Amino acid sequence: MTLGVGAALLAATVAGRVHAQPAARLRGVVFDSVARAPLADAAVRVFRSNQAADGFDARTDSQGGFSVPVLPAGTWLVSFLHPRLDALRIEAPLAQVQVVEAGTITLTLAIPGAATLARRLCGVPPEDSLAVVTGDVRDATQRRPVAGAMVRASWPEWVFANKKMGREDAVREARADSTGQFVLCHVPQNSIVTALAYLGADTTGVIELSVPTAEYVVADFVLDRTATGAPTRERRGAGTVRGVVTTPNGQPLVNAVARVLGSGSPARSDSAGRFRVADAVAGTQTLEVRSVGFEPQRIPVVLRAGEVANVAIALASSGTRIDTVRVTAGRVVPWQVERIEARWKQGLGVIMDGATIRERTSTTLTTALWNVPGVRLGNRLGSGNTIIMRGQNGRECFPRIFLDGYSISRGITATTARNPNLDGFVELSLDEIVTPGDVLAMEVYDNPMKVPPEFFSGGDCGVVLVWTGYALKKVAPIDPRRRQ
Repeated sequence: MTLGVGAALLAATVAGRVHAQPAARLRGVVFDSVARAPLADAAVRVFRSNQAADGFDARTDSQGGFSVPVLPAGTWLVSFLHPRLDALRIEAPLAQVQVVEAGTITLTLAIPGAATLARRLCGVPPEDSLAVVTGDVRDATQRRPVAGAMVRASWPEWVFANKKMGREDAVREARADSTGQFVLCHVPQNSIVTALAYLGADTTGVIELSVPTAEYVVADFVLDRTATGAPTRERRGAGTVRGVVTTPNGQPLVNAVARVLGSGSPARSDSAGRFRVADAVAGTQTLEVRSVGFEPQRIPVVLRAGEVANVAIALASSGTRIDTVRVTAGRVVPWQVERIEARWKQGLGVIMDGATIRERTSTTLTTALWNVPGVRLGNRLGSGNTIIMRGQNGRECFPRIFLDGYSISRGITATTARNPNLDGFVELSLDEIVTPGDVLAMEVYDNPMKVPPEFFSGGDCGVVLVWTGYALKKVAPIDPRRRQ
């Protein structure tokens, strides 16, 4: 009987040792290397590799810290979930913890840095000042990924060739994969690029995308595939944006003009500064608000059918502007002004001074070209108007445009009168770059035979020359015929 009791005690002792396996305390921190800050309110999950349901949950505090008081012996996997992962389009990192003895285990979980994320997508960049832009393209109605959609970004670059400094448009394009994700490599940091997404004839608006001094940037696009209207007329849709326009001190602005660039009908603000645009194309668009005496402002908006996007915009005062008075006594007239006036005297093209331009325009510069012989205007697939001429072969074409002597667009021949090549609409419009109040002169040459030699590039289309006060040192050209 005594032997039986001893055997039972021995068995109990062995069983107790089996259950008394070593346990450790897990302490850790979750860090966002892109934002360079701790990640608060992340949901941490500790689980076994062969049994995900067997595990522990914790949540990070304001300093990104978390703890699991008792973690039994064995191999554990640790990961976390947070909206920041979705925002950066990355998977949750995974770490392994091995518990073999009692004590405290410390662990750091981190979102990789921007440079690391960029290298994963595009490899090592040829220059340090380049970024990766990635994001999703989704349908505006069902919010599903739009596989095969193209995302295009462009920006001006200064180039030196043939002993001359000039400016050209750099372009990057990327195709969205089956999940709707796209990747644009080698985009310049610390810049503003224009971008849009398109699939076939469907397109978002052109937006101004700010690329900070960072290697990794996320930008999403929403594409409306139900919009009506052709590139040569204003498009209509079911997107609605409602807003309030105020001065910097909060006073409502009356009669401010609000419009979604490239679609919908413009609206004016009422006595309370309120406006409503109800027929814009849904998706990613640019809202522009203007008022006399204030700097215009543009902001990106995402419009969806059946929903109202609400915005609040405060316009900054632009100060008082008056037309430049030309005083020649004791002042050197810039050579560009002399050349403009010489061409004006020749009479080969149509030349307008700043006063004439402002008399002929509303809010966009290109409207000054209405009824100019050899020119017609068409709406872009983004914002503003396209300038269309007719080449020597009889086909319609997009003229090369020069701003302050530098080319900002290519001359392109349209495929048909009503279905121009998409490239012509994706490029920056004059209306996106310069306002009528900045321009002191505009020259229009609708035939390559009339183009001044210094601006002739061998194309089959004409050219448009735009001169701002900056290039002309605020000296306005004068029609030589008025001096008689």
